Amino acid sequence: FTPEELQRLYGRFQDLEKRDPPLGYITRKELLNIREVAVNPLGERLIDVILQDHGKVSIQQHLFETKRKYSSFKGDTNKINFRQFANMFALFRRDKAPTNLHKREKKLLFLFSLYDRNHDSNIDRNELIEILKLMVGGNINDEQISTIADHTIGELDVNGDLKITFEEFCATLSRIHIDEKMSMKFPS
Repeated sequence: FTPEELQRLYGRFQDLEKRDPPLGYITRKELLNIREVAVNPLGERLIDVILQDHGKVSIQQHLFETKRKYSSFKGDTNKINFRQFANMFALFRRDKAPTNLHKREKKLLFLFSLYDRNHDSNIDRNELIEILKLMVGGNINDEQISTIADHTIGELDVNGDLKITFEEFCATLSRIHIDEKMSMKFPS
């Protein structure tokens, strides 16, 4: 990010953090209160990926940032600090010369993580059914959702393990311009 972009991003971060005095992090509740997230059927899942995969606070980070003793660390994954927030958004920054954070594979991994919440590097039938239910709500019955999941796995599962691996997921999306579809323009 340019210094100006970071300044604007930090301003947005401060707008989201509703505490006085500010504590330097955004909570799950604050993220879920963003209107676009609140109305998105995958909003909670998106916040899970952001907080659990990009907002983990390590013991070292906690000690450095809070200057507190080890006993106060609880490994909270329900908040994200500005550095983590900026690094996560850097992944989606539109840029003519992508850096390591902009690589297609990292964007695909973020997208894959929306499905693979048990972090076993596979999307199994249950995970696929769960996200399908989130996307369609009550508009399709469970039997139809199961049929869609089974058909999807049957189409994408190349190695026959009845799961979708990250490689199979990537192959499916190989013709989609992920860099374009999963990018945000940060106004100058």
